Amino acid sequence: MSGFKVTRYKLRTGVRTRGTDRPFSVVFLSDLHNMSYGEDNSALLLEIRNQNPEAVFAAGDMLVGSTEPQMDAAMSLMDELTKKYPVYCVNGNHEQRLKAFPDRYGEQYQKYSDAIKSFGVHLLENSCERLEINRMPITVWGYELPIEYYRRGRNAELLEMQITEVLGAPDENSFNILLAHNPVYFPTYAAWGADLTLSGHLHGGIVRLPFVGGVISPQIRLFPKYTHGMYTENGKKLITSAGLGSHTINLRINNPPELVVIDFM
Repeated sequence: MSGFKVTRYKLRTGVRTRGTDRPFSVVFLSDLHNMSYGEDNSALLLEIRNQNPEAVFAAGDMLVGSTEPQMDAAMSLMDELTKKYPVYCVNGNHEQRLKAFPDRYGEQYQKYSDAIKSFGVHLLENSCERLEINRMPITVWGYELPIEYYRRGRNAELLEMQITEVLGAPDENSFNILLAHNPVYFPTYAAWGADLTLSGHLHGGIVRLPFVGGVISPQIRLFPKYTHGMYTENGKKLITSAGLGSHTINLRINNPPELVVIDFM
């Protein structure tokens, strides 16, 4: 892959909580899979700087989790981003794989998480942090879907109470942004109370067909839902990124990698 596109979404705030005093933008990254656009991701960093975001959100799978993990480009990118922006990140299934099976992967997850935290990344491991942008109160949540939900062939239900047991209740006095790597469970995220969910994982459906959308998921499921774009469920929003890299099925057809920019109005 030699390039990426920039996709913009506009969101109006202040319906349920205090909105922003003036518009601002954030950048949303997902599924980098250790890809580098230019030396040390110089092209990607330049485009992010051109967007002048107030914050950067990352929905996981920034590295490649394997017996020989690939994480140098991911860590270098995080290091550069934190020099200029607050960065909030959740783990995807690749990071969770390293974390869940230390007998197989050794201390690779600890190496990665310690490094990005030392740069200043807010790594949200089933936790939240509060911030304010242009007087708009925001709570950013990071939810780690249990690793078994990523197994091929599994079609388990996720209940709202499972999220509440891990995260607690959303903040009624702020705009709740949920970083949740897998978008398949968007109805549950919305029922829990996420005003905006940011997800990736599905790589845009690998191959995209006109009037059909994404064809296949990394778990080899045909025509998965919520593969790319903005969706609404009972007034709650989901934005799914097509991702910046590829893995498992190293293929993209009619499905360019993307950098997402969200304009809050």
